[in-house]
Formats: sequence, C-alpha cells, structure tokens
Amino acid sequence: MKKKLMPVLIGLGLIGLAGCGNGEDSSSNGGDGETQFGEVLATSDAGDVTVDDILNEMGTTQVANQTFQLVLDQILQDKYSDEVDESEINEQVDAEMKQYGGEEQFEMMMAQQQPGMTAENYREQRIASTYHDLFFAERFDITDEEAMENAAEGAHILIAVDEEDEDGLSDEEAEEKAEDLISEIEDGADFGEVAEEESDDPGSAAEQGSLGLVTEGQMVPEFEEALFELEPGEMTSEPVESDFGYHIIQRGEEENLDEELDAVKSQMVNQRIQEDPGQVLTFYQDLLDEYNVSFENDEIESYIQETYMTDGEEEAAEEEEAEDAEEASAEDAEEDADEDTEEEDEE
Repeated sequence: MKKKLMPVLIGLGLIGLAGCGNGEDSSSNGGDGETQFGEVLATSDAGDVTVDDILNEMGTTQVANQTFQLVLDQILQDKYSDEVDESEINEQVDAEMKQYGGEEQFEMMMAQQQPGMTAENYREQRIASTYHDLFFAERFDITDEEAMENAAEGAHILIAVDEEDEDGLSDEEAEEKAEDLISEIEDGADFGEVAEEESDDPGSAAEQGSLGLVTEGQMVPEFEEALFELEPGEMTSEPVESDFGYHIIQRGEEENLDEELDAVKSQMVNQRIQEDPGQVLTFYQDLLDEYNVSFENDEIESYIQETYMTDGEEEAAEEEEAEDAEEASAEDAEEDADEDTEEEDEE
C-alpha cells in the first residue's frame, strides 16, 4: 500500500514545490500568474521550444506536485481571504529580516538551511502557511479556548546526567546540583541568568531558559505534566527527572497569550497532523469536492489521485483481507496441531 506523506508536508507549509525545490527563484513573475508565456517559447531552424517541452523536461511528478500545491493555495486564499491580513504577515517578515541584518543577510542564512530559498519565497510560504493553518484549525475544530488551555509559556534549566564522561555528573550529582540551583533562585537569584550560566540545554540557555510556547504533546510527559501543573509565574520546587536529566521548570506569566493564539493553533495543527496524517487526505478530498476541482491532464490527475487523495475503501479492504489471512493462518496452525496430537495418540 502506497504511503501518502507529501500532503502532510504541504499542509504544514514546509515546502514550496518545484520552484524552491530545484534551487531556482520561482518568484521572478511574482508567482501570481501575470506573465503570459504562450505555447511557443522559442523558435529556430532546428525547431520550436514549447511550454510542453519545458513541462516534460520537469517531469510529471514535479508538474503534478506544483499543480496540486497551486490549486490548494488558490482555494484556501479564496476561502479565508477575509481572515488573513497579508500586509501584516509581510510586516512580520520584514521585522524578522531586520533582526538578521536586512534582507540580504536573511537570504544568506535561509540559503544555508534550504538552498534556493529567497526572501520572496519565504514571504509566499509564510502567507500560504497561514491559510493552511486556518484550514486545518477549522477542520480539527481547534477553538480559541482549547488553544488557551493547551498552551503554556515554558522555561527550564537542564542539568544533564553523563556518567560516561569523567567530567560529567552522575545521576545523584546532577539531582543535587539542580536542588542547589532551585535554592539559589528561591533566595533571589535570577532564573534567566542561572539558566544562561548553568543549563546544559544550549538552545534555551541562550534565551535565558525560554522555550517559548509549549503545547500539550510537544514535550516529554514528565516535563509537560510538571509545566502544566504550575501556575503562571511559578517554578517547580523540586527537580523534574526525564531521560535528558533534571529540569528546573518555570511557567511564564502568559499575560499576552491571547495575542499568540495563531502560533498556538499552528503548533497544535502540526501535532495533530503528525498523530494522524490520514486525516489530511480526507480534508483535502473534501476541499477539492467543495470547489469542484477537475484536473484536465490524465497523467496529472492519476498521479494526484494516487498520491494525495483518500482511498479509504481500498485500504479498508486491504486491512480486512490481511485480518482474514491472519485468522486463516491461525486456524490452519490449530488444525495442524490437532492432527499432530491425534497421530501421537494413535501411536
């Protein structure tokens, strides 16, 4: 049975198919379809170069993926245009770029993470992701109230256990150090400063221990349970043990959590998609049916149906067939065992 993972990536807004994927800047025409290429792109005494030639060079898979991506983006923009302020998203992107020293520096940083990515590509993906997040939040029925209940601002100080390294701490030493740090903080030491100096989690230590918004299911159970039991502004009075070591956990004040609901919902969407990717296929199928989508090219339609569309009846039949086979195998084994027993009795 074919595994359908690509829709999950699209739903998360993590890829810009075709253009970004091949290292080229697909935004030269603004990505808005304004350029009219025509059917023939070049002529010569050797023959013409047509749009079909280019598409065939790209290959059915890439063309079909790009087609499906653009169809989804177009539909979702139409569906949620009144709920998304694209100018606000662009302002947020501008602010991000400024933090990295401007657009040029930002593009250099992005290119290291994803070759071919440009600032314009990034803007388009951020906007597309917002529409996708709205769609999935609605389909998963994630309300503002649920988002508020399932999120917390978290920070921690990690004291790692490393008994193999002669300079590392044993379990007992790590727990004792964590207890001492809790006492220091309770006596007036600043949590953020202690995190910077003592935490063995370099990523959060650089942010004074901050983990940002944490949604349920995102962290290991021991950590999450301790965090959500705290009141805003409160810190654990004892170290919390996990496979990573001992944590001193602090919950943020969360005074402006309602302003970050979109980010919370986005995290919850990602989590639920990971928990059950199959639902995404059903959501896409319903969306295409709602908008009467028809793919005119047979090869593209076939590829999209096989890759992105639900085949619940087929999968259910396969599962039922597998179960029947298992039952038949068990029955055969039982009959063979009975026959062996009878033969032994006769002897």
